[in-house]
Amino acid sequence: MSYKVRLWDSLTSIEWSQVWRVGPQTGVPVEECDHELVRDVILRHLPREGLAIDAGCGSGKWPVYLQRRGYRVMAFEICHDGCARARAAEPAILALQGDVRRMPLKDASVDSVISLGVIEHDEAGPEAALAEARRILKPGGLLIVAVPFNNLWRRIIGNRLLDRVTRRRLAAGQTLGFNEYRFSKRELRRYLGRAGFTPLAVYPNELRPPRNMGLWVDWNNLVFVPLAENSRPMFEFPGVLGRLINLMQRRTPWLICGEVVFVARAV
Repeated sequence: MSYKVRLWDSLTSIEWSQVWRVGPQTGVPVEECDHELVRDVILRHLPREGLAIDAGCGSGKWPVYLQRRGYRVMAFEICHDGCARARAAEPAILALQGDVRRMPLKDASVDSVISLGVIEHDEAGPEAALAEARRILKPGGLLIVAVPFNNLWRRIIGNRLLDRVTRRRLAAGQTLGFNEYRFSKRELRRYLGRAGFTPLAVYPNELRPPRNMGLWVDWNNLVFVPLAENSRPMFEFPGVLGRLINLMQRRTPWLICGEVVFVARAV
């Protein structure tokens, strides 16, 4: 069963996926792409031929990054600001605004779809977004999808701690709403199969040391409102703890990684 994360309802689940909008940055943080392990997965598997669409591109960093590397990429984002940023950074990019569950594209019209940190924010489940990705993909087209990973740390400890904090917040009268799902590899593989995809490969996704995404997000979900002012460096743990986490990232990435990435083929 996918683990359901509930946080403050000051933001909807879709708005939680767009927290990049509330920061001071107004451009496209293209440099961040080099700090994610998923970059290597994309460059290894994404075909240079044909049209790729980033379905839920956020700030537009991946379409801009890939376009500059010679790929033909379309940016698709529900937030107008994301499309505007992508166009400002790379005027040659085609950017469309809309819902990834209902894209204004013809059947079998694109060669590959990228979906990074998107489909977990639909409380009804990922089926609609995956079905839409399959609809617009040509037969044999490629999907690269990343979602929060319900790793061993979370299943044994992290989720239980968050459950306890959630109960305390509700008892204190705080209003919480759906934020996202965390999926196991088995769950996401099953969703992909039902949507008409054959999984080809699976990878852990994290930030490159000394930064960490999964544990940092877990800790901050427990102790403070992530949107509040924070003087500490984002995605970094200090001292000995930080060095230990970095060692675990290198040696046992599946134990604590924040996301799981599937590469799948449309059948």
